[in-house]
This record gives sequence, C-alpha cells and structure tokens, in this order.
Amino acid sequence: MSFVHTITFRLTIWYLLVLGIILTLLSTGVYFYLWHSLYANLDQSLEARAAQLGDMRGILTSIRQGTFQEELGEVVSLYFYSGDELLQVSARDVDIPYDSQLVEQALAGGSSFATVKTEDHQEVRLHAVPFSLEAPAFFPHRHGMSPRRTDIESAALVIGRSTEEIDQALKRLRHTLILAFPLTMIVAGAGGVFLARRALKPVEHIAQTAREIEESDLSQRIKVNTRDELGRLASTLNEMIERLEQAFRRQQEFTADASHELRTPLAVIQAESTLALQKDRVASDYRGSLELISQETNHMATIVDQLLTLARADAGKQQFVFEDISLGELLGELAPDIELLCREKRLHFQLGPVENLVVRGDRARLKGLFLNLLDNAIRYTPSGGTVSVSFTQQEQMAVVAIRDTGIGIPPEHIPHIFERFYRVDRARSRAEGGSGLGLAICRHIAKAHRGKIEVESRVGEGSTFSVFLPLSE
Repeated sequence: MSFVHTITFRLTIWYLLVLGIILTLLSTGVYFYLWHSLYANLDQSLEARAAQLGDMRGILTSIRQGTFQEELGEVVSLYFYSGDELLQVSARDVDIPYDSQLVEQALAGGSSFATVKTEDHQEVRLHAVPFSLEAPAFFPHRHGMSPRRTDIESAALVIGRSTEEIDQALKRLRHTLILAFPLTMIVAGAGGVFLARRALKPVEHIAQTAREIEESDLSQRIKVNTRDELGRLASTLNEMIERLEQAFRRQQEFTADASHELRTPLAVIQAESTLALQKDRVASDYRGSLELISQETNHMATIVDQLLTLARADAGKQQFVFEDISLGELLGELAPDIELLCREKRLHFQLGPVENLVVRGDRARLKGLFLNLLDNAIRYTPSGGTVSVSFTQQEQMAVVAIRDTGIGIPPEHIPHIFERFYRVDRARSRAEGGSGLGLAICRHIAKAHRGKIEVESRVGEGSTFSVFLPLSE
C-alpha cells in the first residue's frame, strides 16, 4: 500500500491544512496588529508634538528669524490665507506634498491625519491642527525674505514625520513571516508524519496479529498496553476473538455430537438390516428387525427435527404466533397425557391450584416447552416418586415450577445442562431415548418469550425447573 493511501498521510494532510489556516490567520493578525500599533504610536507622537507647539510662545518669532529647531525627521509647516491665496511657510523652507482636504479641515477648526508621498517616493505621515495667531502679524512668506504685515484670520499647523522606519519594520516582519511559514510547514509535516506513525503503530500490530489468526487457531490475542482508544479497540477485538473461538469450539462440539448421535442409530439400522438379509428368517424375526429399524429411524427423525429447530432459531427464521394464553388452561390440556405417562411408570402427578396467569406467547411452542420439561421429570424419577406442577406470580412474571423426586443433577453439571447435546449421564440418556437437545430448545423458547428457566437440584432428592414468563399487559 502506497503512503498516499495511508491514514498517516491523510492525518498529516489534515494537520497541515489546519496548521496552515491557523498560521495564516495568526500571521495576518500579527502583521496588522503591529501595523496598527506603529501607526497609532506615530499618530500619538504627532498629536503630542502638535499640542506642544500649540502652547509654545514665540514660535512665530522663531520661524521668522529662522531659529526654530525641528526634531529629527520632523517637518513643521504653517498654512494660512493671505487674501485669496493659500500660503505655506516652514522653518527649513521644505515643501511637502499638499493635501488640500487636510489643510482645509484644520483651517475650519478640525484636526485630521493623512499619509502622502514625496517626490522621492517616501511616505510622510501628516497631522494638521488649527493654530491661533495674534493678528496682525509680521510673517515671512519665504525664508530669507523681509517679513511683511499679514492679516491672518486662521492658520493650520501641519506636522509631518517619515514612515520609513515603520515601513522597514513591517517589511522585515513580512520577510520573516514569508520565510517562517514554509519552514514551519515542512517541520510540522515531518513531525506530523512521525507522530502519526508512532500513534498508529499499535494499529499495525493489531493488523499483523489479526492476519496471523486463523480459523483453526483462535488462541492468539492482541497485546493491550494502553488505556486509550486503541487499547479499547484491542480489548474489543480480543473479546470478539474470544467469542469466535467459543463459537467455533461449540460448532465443532456440536458437529461431533450430532455425528455421534446420528451414527449410533445408523449403525444399528445398518447392522440389523445386514443381519436380516444374510439368510431367510421367520416372519417374527423380520418383524423384530423392522420394529428396531423403525425405532431407530424415529429417534433419528427426532434428532433431525430438533436440529432443524435450533438451526432456525440461530438464523432468526423461526416464526412465533403470539396470543394471550392462560397457563392454567394450557397445563390443564397437558394433564391427561402426563397422568397417563406417570401411571405407566407408577408415579404420582400433582397439578397445583391454577391461578389466573395470562401470558403472551405461542401456544404450540409453550406446550412443547412444558411437555419436554415434564417428560424429563418423568424419565428421571424412579417408580413411586412424584411429579408436580405449581403456579405463582412474582411481580410481573408468571412462574411455573415443575418438581420431581428423581435422581437429581450434580452441582457441577447444572451450568451446562442447557447446552446442546450435553448429558449428565450419556449412556443412561441414550438408553432412555434422550438426544441432549430438549433443554436447549426449552431455553430458546423461554428466551423468545422474554422469559428464562432456572434450575434447583440435589442429588438423590430431585430437581425443580422454574419457567419465568412475563404476564400479558
């Protein structure tokens, strides 16, 4: 993969783009702030100088005698009308570019600033203020000429200073910014690439570990060294890999168990059919062989049907038809069949007081759930024992408890009894016709009804399976 198509490149580009915008705004802000500050300071100095000259006594005499001393880099001029003619005089007889609007505004009693260019293309900052003169006054029209009496109604004092120092300072700043901008971007780009690669290095490690993980070996895990977003990502991926490993292990166990369950009846069918075909036999022998083959075939059909039910449940394709169902009525419909099964095994069956507990569920599926639990209770209860059903309500849940006085379940097996093909006693369960899928189907039906199944059991005393189902609203 080329560098251009990496996240590092994209992060660096975005980083440089944002940095470039920030530097541009910052540089522009700094430049104009300095420009405004320098000109503001120059204007303040011109205002202070104008106020100083306005309060100075004998300034006319100094200008007339040519003894007025200007500050370094300063130009001082006076403008006034003599008749209809606008005259200008300065201590050094220096002419500066004439700005009529500036002068007229000062003669009218206002003050203002202006920037003008001289003949040698130098900029001069001017400040004009009204200036009071004692009239009549002797005032030289030009330096070196004899003064003559001039009636002055109003005058304008114009003070000018060169902006060369400001322009030089701003020019140096521009050169510095122009040079610093690309250098900063280059250094920032290199640093951005380095930091991005360093920050994304764990991602490469995660990708490398993920590439090394195969379907046949999901034991590897990604090392988590940080608690940041990448650390949480690695932890999440480890949890996902853990779930995948468990799912593959369950799939392998499921496949092995299903193969084992189907292989036994198939072996019996094959052996019995082969034995029956080896030589002629009497009709009773053929009938016995066919009955055994039919029995094993029915067992296989039951397993395949249960596997199909669980496969549809895993795929989310199992359809449920929900309706309001009275649990007492539902168990009452099953009671005759259960009593018959109990009599065949010489067991006592007790159906507790029926309460008006109505749930929202699928009638056929709930029948299958309770029949499966009752069948297990009958199957694992010795003759003379008792199987009972009771009804209670806990908050918004209906509870149906199926108790037996059977052999019980060892504590170490209870957490696993709802797993597919799990048997506490494999040999005994197989002999009694169990497939190890009934309780897994029961748990699925309970979950589909937003309920659950809980188990309490003691070896030699019996078991209690409690089915919790939400009451209908």
